[in-house]
Amino acid sequence: MKKKSTFELTPAIAFMAGAYLVPFILIVVYAVKFGGKISIFTPLNSHVVYFTFYQAILSTILAIAVGLPGAYLIGRTNFKFKYVFSALSTIPFVMPSISMALGFYSFFGYNGILNSYFLWPIFHLRFEPLYSLMGIVMGNAFYNFPLIMIVVGGAISTLDPIYLEAARIDGASKFKGFLHVELPMIFPSVATSSLLAFVYCFTSFAVVLMIGGARYATLEVQIYMYLRTLFDFKGAAALTLLQLIFIGIFTFLFSILRRSSGIFSGEKISEARSRFPKWGYAYVIGMIIFVFGPIFSQIIAGFWNFQSSKPTLEWVNRLFSGMVNSYIGNSSTVAILWTIVFATSSALLVVLLSITGAHAVQKRHSSILEALFTSPLAVSPITLAFGYVILQNHFSLPFPVEIIAVYTVISFPIGFQTLLSGWERFPTEIDDAASVDGAGFWTKTLKIRIPILKPQIISAFLFSFAIAMGEVSATMLLYDPQYPTISISAYRLFSSRHIPEAQALSALLTVATFFIFYFLEKPFSDKKGGF
Repeated sequence: MKKKSTFELTPAIAFMAGAYLVPFILIVVYAVKFGGKISIFTPLNSHVVYFTFYQAILSTILAIAVGLPGAYLIGRTNFKFKYVFSALSTIPFVMPSISMALGFYSFFGYNGILNSYFLWPIFHLRFEPLYSLMGIVMGNAFYNFPLIMIVVGGAISTLDPIYLEAARIDGASKFKGFLHVELPMIFPSVATSSLLAFVYCFTSFAVVLMIGGARYATLEVQIYMYLRTLFDFKGAAALTLLQLIFIGIFTFLFSILRRSSGIFSGEKISEARSRFPKWGYAYVIGMIIFVFGPIFSQIIAGFWNFQSSKPTLEWVNRLFSGMVNSYIGNSSTVAILWTIVFATSSALLVVLLSITGAHAVQKRHSSILEALFTSPLAVSPITLAFGYVILQNHFSLPFPVEIIAVYTVISFPIGFQTLLSGWERFPTEIDDAASVDGAGFWTKTLKIRIPILKPQIISAFLFSFAIAMGEVSATMLLYDPQYPTISISAYRLFSSRHIPEAQALSALLTVATFFIFYFLEKPFSDKKGGF
């Protein structure tokens, strides 16, 4: 049994060692090589660190403020279209960052839908959060409030109503009962989800770069600027080391809070439900406007002429007629094809590595290996890409190999956890019966294990495919114009002020992502196969 698990672990360990650990080791070696020649706490770096923490704290506070009311509505009340609302509210968390940024531009921009069709005609005022700290905070909160809502909503749904009933008997109102009785009970879940949201805000890249503008730089953005604009490898190494230290601390705190919070523990959900509160209607309307507005406006903007206020295919025609090829560095068709190639290749790798790796970890009950395989969730793609930049000094790897490896590392934790949950529920008696009948490893894998794990395999593949399609930060750092992707092409069009064409290309990416998650959820939701 031990030999079999070692055989199954070998591909995943070999890949993680070469594609994940080696780049990080090279970053450390690179920094040590310079020794005292690099200065970490320069005035610029100190300002970048301060601003990174500042915007992450503000963004997390806003994400909590937006997410907690939704968590209460989902976890404690029943209302019509509850599950539709819950599903739609998770879209921002899985939306490609380039699409989200362009959605903010098309909705909150000076000539965006909110200002041009509502605020200015009706109230003669404009709301313009773009290219400001407010825009960054709103963008990060938009991305991460679903995390708060889902985790805390799940915790609220598991609370025993007897505690609140006892508080009501003692004269406490619903609000006081929630504040003094239930909130302390769900606080570990609030703290855990908030810390995870803070980490995502801390490592935000596309939101800061596109919505914040050139005046604002976080650690992620400044590392990118050091490498791609200033060619200052020493400065990039200094900030990367700082970021690794901070993320290591956050990850350690998260692991402690997660164990104490008991989230995702599968506790029995309480059947007690409260009446839908009056303030819930205002909350839902606000969510429809300020959350779903940017999502749908980003899709509409790709097929709408704001000057004539008419639908149009002009921007799509420009994309595929070759008029904007010089700005992309290649054609839009080539960008779509390479995106599909990279996303499919990395998704297949994730599935293959996860099937065997998760099975071996489940058999060994190894928390160390599980932590290793899941740790890329807390790693910045920019940091990982920087390791590949250093690796190029030792090994000449073609861009497709690099980017597929990066996409696979980023997506592997999702695939691993998805397949691990499948193996934990796998009917071992069927596997044992096949062994008694003389079935070997490959026979059991192809004819028994894969068919039974089909929902988890498809979930892992589609999740990984969607993540690869929307990845932008690592791709920008390693970018080769010969191999364009949809997300980078949309960014290059946006930065060259070909915004309608960028929105049209991004709209195609958004629609594709929506369909992926629709097919991910719809066929397998009743089989409990998702992540």
